[in-house]
Amino acid sequence: MARNPKKEEWIDVTVTKLLRKNPDGEQKEKLFSKDYILVMISGTGQGFTNHFFAAILVLYVEGILGGTVAQAGILGMMYSITALAARLTAGGASDKFGRVKLLVGGTFLCAVACLLFGLAHAIPALIIIRAFHGFGFGIAHTCAGAVVADVLPKARMSEGIGYFGLGNTLAQAIGPAIAIAVISGGEAFHFRLLFFISAGLCFIGMIANACVSYERKQKATLALAQRQLEEAPVTEAATVPAEPDEPQSEGKAFLGFDRAVFAPILVLVVMFLGVTSTVLFLIPFATTVLGIANPGPYFAVRAAGVFISRLVFGRIADKRGSDIIIIPGMIIMVACLALIPFASSFGMLIAIGFPHGMAQGAVMPTFNSLILSRCSPARRGSAAGAFGASIDIGFSVGAPLQGLLADIYSLQFVFWVSAILVAISLVMFLFIASDKRYKAKLARVKAL
Repeated sequence: MARNPKKEEWIDVTVTKLLRKNPDGEQKEKLFSKDYILVMISGTGQGFTNHFFAAILVLYVEGILGGTVAQAGILGMMYSITALAARLTAGGASDKFGRVKLLVGGTFLCAVACLLFGLAHAIPALIIIRAFHGFGFGIAHTCAGAVVADVLPKARMSEGIGYFGLGNTLAQAIGPAIAIAVISGGEAFHFRLLFFISAGLCFIGMIANACVSYERKQKATLALAQRQLEEAPVTEAATVPAEPDEPQSEGKAFLGFDRAVFAPILVLVVMFLGVTSTVLFLIPFATTVLGIANPGPYFAVRAAGVFISRLVFGRIADKRGSDIIIIPGMIIMVACLALIPFASSFGMLIAIGFPHGMAQGAVMPTFNSLILSRCSPARRGSAAGAFGASIDIGFSVGAPLQGLLADIYSLQFVFWVSAILVAISLVMFLFIASDKRYKAKLARVKAL
């Protein structure tokens, strides 16, 4: 049978449009779809698991297994390295082979790792298990981000991504307290009980992910559409034009990533070189400099700021663009980091924590949405992986660098350096990654 290029083009465009619609033919504008809620459930469980481990891992290695803090640090390092490796590979793989299968597989690896963590007693074995845990989390987190981008309506992308992170914010606020309560008996059994609880949360997440069905529906719709269209006559009048609001990207790829994502990714890496300080050195600053025995309320107040910002600012970003959120948010982050060394009481520190939490809680999902919206739909998995990898790289490089600065100078000096790094990332955003700059570049490309 002779090829009909016009008919083939019509089939491709029409099928693409059908795949963005529900079976009844209406455009997807619903935010809380079944698949979105299922991935949120899984992501929340993963968040609690991560914060459980972060809160008690040093205590378990040192107090129960008789190891050292350095060995606990090796566990954390292996987790970070394998998670980064998984992000860099899982995104592209999900674009080629489908997201849901990889998402289920990554969650399964996390569940098995948590289960084995409760059964193993030797530190070398735990190092290997923790590496598998990081690899599984890197796969699951990357694919979850791509799934969320797939099922969200484009007009509500920032809002939906902000809501998606609420589960992890809740885990950050109350997860450590739950972990401490579970292990309060101080026996090995109590720690292992927490690991088994973590495994249960991951298994529940795996089941939820397995119920995500949009890819199966897309395949069925694709098969039906192709059968119908292959027999349909095609005329000049029947040609289906691409929709005017079709997601745009800069087209060309480099190393499997849309070139449009590299500028915001570079900004994120520099920003997280600075943000590392509040993760690693806030507690030492509060305890040693301010003499606060329990700085936990600071993190609760900061988490409240993150929670509120995710409820509010996503809608604004969707309506008015990312610049109106990212630029003021990064300015507030710079100011808060610079003010931390001047805090002379715990009350002052908490007063800084709330706006800092709101700013960072607004900036991060907006960056995520910005990156996903600038890539082609076929490369969303790679973009989600790049987003997570930028955070991992920033932390991995920033942690030893800032630790060295703290040893040479002081904790106060570290926070000032962090403020400078975030300020540099803001300048970079204005010049290479802002909406204004991106739209101007697209206009120049179209003019050519």
